[in-house]
Amino acid sequence: MPYIKKMEFGNYTLNFGDDNVLLDFFDEIVMPSFHEMKYVRRLKERGEYFFIDTQVINLSGDCKNPVLGISGKIVKNTKLKRDQIFRTEGGLIDDKQELETAPSSTFLLILNNHRLILSKEVPGAPSIKNFESTSQYCLRESQKDFVNQQYNAAKLKRSENPELDVVTKKSLFVKYPAPRLRITPLSDTESLKDFVARFKQIDTVSIKLLPTNREEIDNDAFWVDLGRRREEMNSNAARVEFANSKDGLDSDQVLSQASSASNYGNSEVRLSGSDNSGDTLRGTNEDFSLSVDFDELSRDSNTAAHQKYGKYQHLVNFGVITVPAVAADVLLKVKSIFDRL
Repeated sequence: MPYIKKMEFGNYTLNFGDDNVLLDFFDEIVMPSFHEMKYVRRLKERGEYFFIDTQVINLSGDCKNPVLGISGKIVKNTKLKRDQIFRTEGGLIDDKQELETAPSSTFLLILNNHRLILSKEVPGAPSIKNFESTSQYCLRESQKDFVNQQYNAAKLKRSENPELDVVTKKSLFVKYPAPRLRITPLSDTESLKDFVARFKQIDTVSIKLLPTNREEIDNDAFWVDLGRRREEMNSNAARVEFANSKDGLDSDQVLSQASSASNYGNSEVRLSGSDNSGDTLRGTNEDFSLSVDFDELSRDSNTAAHQKYGKYQHLVNFGVITVPAVAADVLLKVKSIFDRL
């Protein structure tokens, strides 16, 4: 039976300190972190992860108003190990074997709105969580390399002109803060509805509103106000919790509020309660994340990226995926990147 590929969707939120996001250090740190096998995340006894076939592509074909994306593959290079096998006549038999394997997933990161689309090419391929931890590692290594480059360049200039101010690595790490990445799965309204329906009683709903990539979010008034208060308090996150362990929360309102908060992929939603059997039931964004079957997805990263974007646009047009407005300064930065390609 052929492996049915699925497209998974997430919001790629990248911050450098409190003042900078992905596009602010795109050339210096972000794009180099995706360069083919430039950085390899190695896990003891669990193999290694790295990116290949990465490139920046114009998804819209419009040179005046380009939609840019980083496309490529993430590879998990590892070994499958076994210690014994079973034979009908002989029972369990010691048989140590190793098999090299390198399952891969194709990905597309849309720079205009920071949406990530990932599809596993084969069983056991890297997940969105694997992508998040690998990208975080590569970004951190890229940041350190960039700081070292800036430090060495400043040191060379000062050797030629001693009157220049001393540039320290400490000051450079302040200027170029450590990257902080979070990928939040995009929620599927129907999956959320089905998940809420599994509860006989919902005791608590916790919603954590997180930093954005400077999208112009158009949530309802409650979440807009909470986001405004988070920013006014200079807080990285704001959490609100609703609870009623005696009678349970109103499930229709739980669905409404959770859907409103999670539409844009900038919040963590946690539900807790019990099912019809009286057993404890808990869930987060991952339990009602959006995924779409896609039978014919090219093995070529570039072609796959355009296929993904076409499907993504279809889901946007039908209201399955909610897209925030793109700020004017983001469009200018995207156009600037396109002009340098």
